[in-house]
Amino acid sequence: MANVTYDLLWRETMRDLLDMLELDPPQDQDEEEAFQHFSYLYIKYVQIFKNLEDCYDQHVHPQKRIDIKDVLEAVIGRMLEIKGYLVTLKGLKFINFDDILVDLKLIPETLELPVPRYFVDERQKDLMLREKLVQTLIAARDADKDDVAPEGSEKVMSTEDAIKVIQINERGRQGKQRARFMKEIRKQEELEKKLREMGQPETDPDSAAVVIQKLFRGFKTMKQARMMREEELVFIGMKQPEPKPRELDPVARQGDIRSRRKIIQAQNKDEYEEALVNIRRKIYDDEGVDMREQMMDKIRQWFVLFREHNDSFPEYPEEETGGSIFIFDPPPVVEPEEEEEEGGGDKKKDDKKKDDKKDDKKKKGEEEEEDEGPQQLPVSEFVLKMQACTEKFCQVWQDRDETHNFAQKYDAELIREALRPGVRDEIRVKEVDTVMREELENLKLAVEKGKKGKKKGKKKGKKGGKKGKKG
Repeated sequence: MANVTYDLLWRETMRDLLDMLELDPPQDQDEEEAFQHFSYLYIKYVQIFKNLEDCYDQHVHPQKRIDIKDVLEAVIGRMLEIKGYLVTLKGLKFINFDDILVDLKLIPETLELPVPRYFVDERQKDLMLREKLVQTLIAARDADKDDVAPEGSEKVMSTEDAIKVIQINERGRQGKQRARFMKEIRKQEELEKKLREMGQPETDPDSAAVVIQKLFRGFKTMKQARMMREEELVFIGMKQPEPKPRELDPVARQGDIRSRRKIIQAQNKDEYEEALVNIRRKIYDDEGVDMREQMMDKIRQWFVLFREHNDSFPEYPEEETGGSIFIFDPPPVVEPEEEEEEGGGDKKKDDKKKDDKKDDKKKKGEEEEEDEGPQQLPVSEFVLKMQACTEKFCQVWQDRDETHNFAQKYDAELIREALRPGVRDEIRVKEVDTVMREELENLKLAVEKGKKGKKKGKKKGKKGGKKGKKG
């Protein structure tokens, strides 16, 4: 299949996943409704898992494969969570979904879970090394057995004895064949002798033709019946179909196409990893100077604003606490609670008592609700991960124009957008923080010297005034 086929399958599957996330997690329900709802979710997640697994196996775009794998692992995790919840809900390890499959008009094969192919593909080197190790150990074991021969073992047959055994078997086979031929010849002679004694009449050509037609039609009918029986056995799965030529066999052709796509996947992945290094270096060379100046200007503004409010320069954050990260991403400000008047102290105590009573009533009510029905399930981490993946899909891939990327190579613009924050943090930690920490120390020293100079000037002025009065 073409790249467009799996791209359309991926988009359709992501739309189905968006619809499923609106139903997951469910609201408070009784046990039977919860079982029906989670069974429906499980079946739908199985279908989504199969489609995503096909997309990940056949896509050749390296960045799309990364995003597909993230959402695929989240779907697998949520699917296993729902299956575990169904097992605890029913108390049985086997869950019967027949009624729900009938309602959804699906076949039982829908619930068959294939092992993801990337489990083997991405561990191919490790599996080959393990296979080589096992073969080496087996060869070493066999060599040890050959070296130590057990007592009383049979002697090896010599070449002459082997030839004699073969001659005896061949003579017996030829004798049986001659006996069979002689038996058929004797039967033929007896039949001819009986026909001569009875005096066989001359056969009419028309009657002979009819006999030949009967025999031919019988043979043809038997051949057709045999072929129909073979086709029926193949259809019901009782017999293997006859192997087709490799160029006409669709299964073999699909395997060849998959192997070619795997080669293209490996090539595109190598190009993508190489592009990560080259584009990162290019961003550092082209945009590093502007990033450095912008960050240094913002840190200097922070110095000035802090001095205006506090009449002193701040302490530069240590590298262990993140350095200047909180200057660019400040934590949220928590507004302090307003202090009430002293006269309201008693009211506070009364309010606290009332609140405690209300909390106790709420707790009792919640316990009663827990006894009455099932508790609402918390939001799963896999659901949150699926939501993040679907948001990324809608922002990045849904409306992206890829008419120019027919070969499904890496997207350089996406790589730049992903690498810029890392390059910025690297420049901030290794260069900007070091320079600005030294600059802050120099500013503090300059301010201290200025203060000392002013104090000395004032003292000299006072001394000069006293001397003038004495004179």
